[in-house]
Amino acid sequence: MDRTISIPIIISLLAIGIFGWVGYIISAVWLFIPATLIAFLIYLRKAYKKMPPPERILPLYLLALSIQMLHFTEEYLTSLVTELPALFGQEPYPEDYWLVFNMSAYAFFLLGGIVLYKRIKELAIIPLFFILVGVAFNAAAHIGLALYTNSYFPGLYTAMFYLLLAPPLLKTIL
Repeated sequence: MDRTISIPIIISLLAIGIFGWVGYIISAVWLFIPATLIAFLIYLRKAYKKMPPPERILPLYLLALSIQMLHFTEEYLTSLVTELPALFGQEPYPEDYWLVFNMSAYAFFLLGGIVLYKRIKELAIIPLFFILVGVAFNAAAHIGLALYTNSYFPGLYTAMFYLLLAPPLLKTIL
């Protein structure tokens, strides 16, 4: 099997396993399983065939990642770990698990910047996942949750920046 297919399959299967395991503690992470499958399908259709030029995507990608770190801070300071599970009648997420999960994800997303810079096709699913989930889905989810609750929802303000960043990032990678 070709490396440009086998490596993303392995990464996707590992991610699905991790999301399944973490999902027992932080239930919202279960949403990342279908997102991984979508990212893999898009990878097959686009990313592995032609990587975008680093000078076009890397500045936007790194800007989005810096906003993601501010977004995490906003979520932390405004009690997302309590507010999100409360919508579904669940207990608050343990802060230490939530912190470790997010910081681990950001480490991989930072590696995604190197993947884009070096144009490593086999690992392009990493930045693709961040663009789809960390940027586009985050914007939609936080805005949707604010509309659903008819009030501010933790993470809303920084997620609004993704309304500006998601379209050019998606256009560049798709």
